[in-house]
Amino acid sequence: LEVYPYFNYVFNDYFLVGDATAPGWNNNSNNPALFRDAADSNSFSYTGYWADNGHFKVLATKGLWQPQWGTDDGSTVGSNPGGGTDPERFPYGGGNGIPQGYYTFKINFASNTFTFLPFDASGKTSPASLTIKGSSTADVAMTPLTFDGHIWYAQGVKLLPGNLEFVTDSGAKWGNTTSFSGVATDAGGAVPVIVEDDYDVWFNDLTGDYILIPLNL
Repeated sequence: LEVYPYFNYVFNDYFLVGDATAPGWNNNSNNPALFRDAADSNSFSYTGYWADNGHFKVLATKGLWQPQWGTDDGSTVGSNPGGGTDPERFPYGGGNGIPQGYYTFKINFASNTFTFLPFDASGKTSPASLTIKGSSTADVAMTPLTFDGHIWYAQGVKLLPGNLEFVTDSGAKWGNTTSFSGVATDAGGAVPVIVEDDYDVWFNDLTGDYILIPLNL
């Protein structure tokens, strides 16, 4: 008799697509993940660089165009769960694209609201390297996006129950005590990994946001 344990992963994950973002309008090209608020699973954010005169949408599944989210009026969120009419693009619907620069995008899927505001990244420097370390895995080097070096990722990382931290080349250990997502700080604790799986891991060195997305749950 073989018994396979079942883990109920209750969270949704979301990804960026559009000519203001790293993958352009390719819906399956290492699309950056939105970072989920550990205290509110309906609230997500993304702080980083956005390309000049660009727009973007939010996808639920890489490689699929539905479900997708955008805006028709520049203030509320529109969606196409499949088979309907696609909403316009963030942040201004069908209007002109944004000037290039750093912004924070926040979206709440319960209230169907969003904000898109400038972020002051002046003087913010990235570490020379960032490594996932801990009892959950052998050391895994993360890679910064060429498009925005403040956004780091590691794909398909096998994680075992245990913990991990994000360790810089200078020895700073960034973490927190919330599993799956949260805001890491230097010496903030180890991120608990509560279930074995392969994960895509994202980290933002501007904000400390991290998210661990299981690929098989």
